[in-house]
Amino acid sequence: MKTKTLIWAWPTRAFHWLLAVGFTSAYILGDFDDYRQFHFAFGSMVGVLVAMRIIYGLIGPRFSRFSQFPIGLSNQVEFVKSIRIGKTIFHGHNPLASLVMLGILFIGILTSLSGYLMYLSESQSYTFVFGGEFLEEVHEVFANLFLGLVIFHLVGVLVDLILHGKKGAFGSIFSGFKNIETKPATANIFHQLFGIIWIIAAFVIFYLAFNLQPLLKDNNKTDNQSKYERLKVDDD
Repeated sequence: MKTKTLIWAWPTRAFHWLLAVGFTSAYILGDFDDYRQFHFAFGSMVGVLVAMRIIYGLIGPRFSRFSQFPIGLSNQVEFVKSIRIGKTIFHGHNPLASLVMLGILFIGILTSLSGYLMYLSESQSYTFVFGGEFLEEVHEVFANLFLGLVIFHLVGVLVDLILHGKKGAFGSIFSGFKNIETKPATANIFHQLFGIIWIIAAFVIFYLAFNLQPLLKDNNKTDNQSKYERLKVDDD
């Protein structure tokens, strides 16, 4: 009988899937003006999810804490050597996945923050020295970096599934369990309460961002055109 051990408690799994839905939706809807409010909402939700994941990385259960991420150079070398044979067992994130995860959190915060600053600039609530076009370019760079990290993560999952599928790493993001023997990462009452607050905060910020005042840039442009047309008629 195979030994199954809880590696990812439910708050970690909930974060994973909410982040996947939030980023995918925000990235796709970013090119559609008619769905701009949804883009704001999903992007803001991603920011809150990532911010609270950083806190969870300090206080969460085993394997979800950053202190358990094997990011050292020696671990990276050991992992590369063991990719094919799978001799070395990493119970939580493997060394490369740990780096990707940290990158996603770091870039995720910058993507959401730059998006919010861009909204403030385009809504004409604030005027920044570097201008709205600069913020738009920065936001797009961060979003594409985020996408690149996600693709890299998916490739890593596929490779791990092909080479080490028996360990159940792929299925663990659904069930939380891996086919390995180690001390389980059980979430205590505090972790579970934090997880509930985490999810509620994500949906609250989604609602608030969705109801932000629509951008006035296009409306102002239309108003200026109307004034110009009226002046032209009066001159004639």
